[in-house]
Amino acid sequence: MRKFIFLAFSIMPMVMLTQDYLNNTTNIHGTTHELDLDGFLNEALWEEAQRFPFMEWRPDWGAPDSLTTLFVTFDKDYLYVALDANDPNPEKIIGRNLVRDGWYGDDYFAFQIDPNRTRKNAFIFSIYPTGSRYDDAIYNDNVPLGNAPSTPAYDMLWEGKTQITDKGWQAEYRIPLSNLRFEIRDGEVLGGISAQRTINYDNKLLVYPEVPQNITGANGKPSLKKPVRFVGLEPKKDLQVTPYLLASTQNNYRLNSNQSAYEKNAFNELDVGLDIRYGITPSLTLDLTLNTDFSQVEIDDQIVNLGRVSIFFPERRKFFLQQSGLFDFDMGILSQLFYSRTIGINNGQLTPIIGGAKLTGELGNWDLGFLSLQTEGTRINSEALPTENFSVLRLRRKVFNERSFIGFMATNRARKDYINTALGIDGVIDVGDENFIITSLATTVEGEDFSSADYGLIDNSRFAFQFARRKRDGWFYRGAYEFSGKAFNPGMGFLLREKHHNFYVGLNHGKFNSDSENNTFQYRRWMPINSDLYFTTDFSEVLTWYNRSQWSGTLFNNDAVMLFGQVQYEFLQEPLQFSNKITIPQGDYFYSFFGASYTSGFQRAFKIPISAEYGSFFDGENLELRLSPEWSVNEHLTFEGSWRLNYLNFKEREVSEWINVPQLRVNWAYNLHLSGSITAQYNSIQDQVFTSARLRYNFRDGHNLYVVYNQDYNTDRMQFMPQLPRFNNQLVTLKYVYTFF
Repeated sequence: MRKFIFLAFSIMPMVMLTQDYLNNTTNIHGTTHELDLDGFLNEALWEEAQRFPFMEWRPDWGAPDSLTTLFVTFDKDYLYVALDANDPNPEKIIGRNLVRDGWYGDDYFAFQIDPNRTRKNAFIFSIYPTGSRYDDAIYNDNVPLGNAPSTPAYDMLWEGKTQITDKGWQAEYRIPLSNLRFEIRDGEVLGGISAQRTINYDNKLLVYPEVPQNITGANGKPSLKKPVRFVGLEPKKDLQVTPYLLASTQNNYRLNSNQSAYEKNAFNELDVGLDIRYGITPSLTLDLTLNTDFSQVEIDDQIVNLGRVSIFFPERRKFFLQQSGLFDFDMGILSQLFYSRTIGINNGQLTPIIGGAKLTGELGNWDLGFLSLQTEGTRINSEALPTENFSVLRLRRKVFNERSFIGFMATNRARKDYINTALGIDGVIDVGDENFIITSLATTVEGEDFSSADYGLIDNSRFAFQFARRKRDGWFYRGAYEFSGKAFNPGMGFLLREKHHNFYVGLNHGKFNSDSENNTFQYRRWMPINSDLYFTTDFSEVLTWYNRSQWSGTLFNNDAVMLFGQVQYEFLQEPLQFSNKITIPQGDYFYSFFGASYTSGFQRAFKIPISAEYGSFFDGENLELRLSPEWSVNEHLTFEGSWRLNYLNFKEREVSEWINVPQLRVNWAYNLHLSGSITAQYNSIQDQVFTSARLRYNFRDGHNLYVVYNQDYNTDRMQFMPQLPRFNNQLVTLKYVYTFF
């Protein structure tokens, strides 16, 4: 064992040294010239700025690029970034989007920066030829610890302009230094940068520096960014004060006291709230929120669950997205010790938050995260919910090397006569050549109070371990084990499954091609083994086993195809209900199914991804079709649709049902400031239509006006007694937000 540990850690330096550009640092100097932010690179500061050349990443990795140049400089207040993107066919440049954080296959330029060379966290600032922008944050060196390593709904305060010319297109950025939280360490400011630029009509991705093509998530990994020194940069503290004003009107129907009829309730509200973001130090940030409101957040997509696992919905609320990666605590496949949607959301409805605080950043050699929020007492449908407190403490420290850490997390959910506490330790160990060990151990206790809670170490605990090679070519793999005790219940977490032992094995083989004349696929991947095996906690029964074999390929025009087959065994300890008509009886089942999918290249204005699967399903059959058409009519109008259709047929029980979940969303933008969307969804199992309309006027970053309308409709009202109302909930909200910084 000691020999293995010595060998693993001795090869790590050699693995890192294979990226030669990581071994030297480029100086970036400041400027005294002013910038006229218009998208044209005709100012004097770009003549003096540090320049960085690009190379081709896709399809011909390593080929030199003479079309693209990145410029970076700074002054006492801002970081300045520019792109000169020449194009031999400027008339083919793709620009379809005017909406912040939208993307419909546009060409783009993305600048990434790890301001203090943490080698684990980074910011992304992206812009399209239309001038629309997208920003994001990456955590944990782009290694997923839970459900996602990044936060695409993350919004920062910065400016960017573009111009399309007869030679291509150009872009300029102005990013406040205070947003980036630079820090002087050992007398200098060291960071890491990278950039990407696409030529989508030719399916080309160009990058700086020469990031490997075969490492999973390589373009987003902070550890692979080019080391740079910002000579003479003076960091700025961050202070943002964001008050909001809200007016809303709400109508809902609830059963009366004797359950004989539905009564209409109307509410009108005028409210104010406040968010404050303060950089205590360049590396430690305090967020305060008072009377928090998330009414501008879009509604969740409707999902039909035809399995026995929980459904995960992503977080979209900005307060929780900032520094969210610090709170990631992996407990097995898609399971997390802390899941922010347990705070302020009940049965898909927002619960008022009185206020709270979040402290995130670095304290010495430790990563620190602390969050505490108090929700109001409220009523969801007929259920009265008391006021609750939600608190989380997170600590992490690097060990062994720059991409390994050990950590601790504690969560506590408390209300009158109830407390739920979870404690856990976790670690990520990089053992070289993109091989990672990810492991965790957590335990929970709950009851009226600690003295009255029943607790057993094994029953109340969960352990997870995985070993994975995060590569994309040749053979790569993942093996995992997890145990979840019978009483393990994190009150602020998300569990895909509970009460089990699980063994997982995945084996893949990938291959890149750059020669389109002699190869059909630019990348193809074969997955012969993707197998899960679940046991009861005492190993007395097999609960689930499956193996899915899959082949996928991406063509040189960016279209993609996929074929798969799956065999599965399920033992149901109790009946599994999918709808009012479909219930699977208790028992054991062995079945198999197969399927295929086709995905259009993202550069196309009209795309129609389609998939189909057919086969046995428990004691019956399932036919499933999925369509996700998207049509970008022009830069002002885009239609997005989705339709999932299932036909479940259980011949021996003479039970069958068609399940429909269609959705249509219309996104529109008058210009870069005024935009909106209209969404309609239908769920045949619930017999409900869900509608939402959202209008946003963006004066500038941090200064927004929202108008939001949400309503559901009961489509089959007559079969219930008492008769259902036309709708259950209707809400119209006007919200004005202004950020001082």
